[in-house]
Amino acid sequence: MSAKDEWAPYVVGSPSMRPNWTNDDCCPFESVFHVCHVRDAYRIFEDGKIRSSLVWDESRLKNTRTCVSWVSPNTWVSGSIYGNICFEFDWRELVRGKRFFWVEAISYYNPAAYRVLVSANSPLKKLQGFDPRRKSRPLFYDSERDIWYRNGKFTGEFLVDGDLALAGCKRVSFVRHNASICKRKPCEYVGEGGTIAGARLLSMLLGNRVATGTRLFLAPKGRTKALHDDAVGALDYLLRKILRHPGPRGFVKAPDSTARFLATAIFSRAGRGGKNGLNSLCGLFVNQQELRVALLDRIRGHFGLRSVAGLEELF
Repeated sequence: MSAKDEWAPYVVGSPSMRPNWTNDDCCPFESVFHVCHVRDAYRIFEDGKIRSSLVWDESRLKNTRTCVSWVSPNTWVSGSIYGNICFEFDWRELVRGKRFFWVEAISYYNPAAYRVLVSANSPLKKLQGFDPRRKSRPLFYDSERDIWYRNGKFTGEFLVDGDLALAGCKRVSFVRHNASICKRKPCEYVGEGGTIAGARLLSMLLGNRVATGTRLFLAPKGRTKALHDDAVGALDYLLRKILRHPGPRGFVKAPDSTARFLATAIFSRAGRGGKNGLNSLCGLFVNQQELRVALLDRIRGHFGLRSVAGLEELF
């Protein structure tokens, strides 16, 4: 079977001519996403990039030593099967100067998936390239209107040749994990909410002073720099539900020189999960008020903020 025969069921249809209506087989898109688990996301921040890896499943790229980074334009109504942390990339920037190659269809997925390799190089001869500016292709680029389209009836899996620098990422958000399915087996986080996972990731970043990519948790540029809603929600959960003063009265106050180091240690302990030692560390502060002030100071310093709207109202 030729590549054209393989991709025939997945080609993009025609754009809708009706106002406020999108055809399922011709969906415009501007962003693609890489979703992963918390510890993998933490590693991405440490490395400053999404490291490419070999294709390990049943793909025809399996034995080719081709290393790719996976992204998709799809979102998950019932929760992601890849984890909770979502890295968003601008599709136009990602594919600028790149070529497109049909890889394969995975028809037994539900919904079925198609795979396209995105590369600036000349990859394997057995992969057929295609021009997305031409119709009846797995992707369609309307160059006159500068709009990209995909077939929304299927799962698009785009394999980007090489690493993805965190500098090219637009935003990091937190999504719910699917309640029963995960690509990683076993997985202890099925069904976990994005806010809880986001709280764990931010704890790890704050607790280990990993400052790479702090802008990815900020709201779109305005007159005042501020955290975006997902980050505020995760930190609110931390301060309200997890980082609680156990009593009795400790001896450290927020203005003390040791407070910022203790706050960092508390975030680090919270990021590892479990309550062993966490209550003891929180209890070193005089009370809950001093604890929260110190933690908020640490948050402001990490993200370079003057204030944290949505969190300071806790006091």
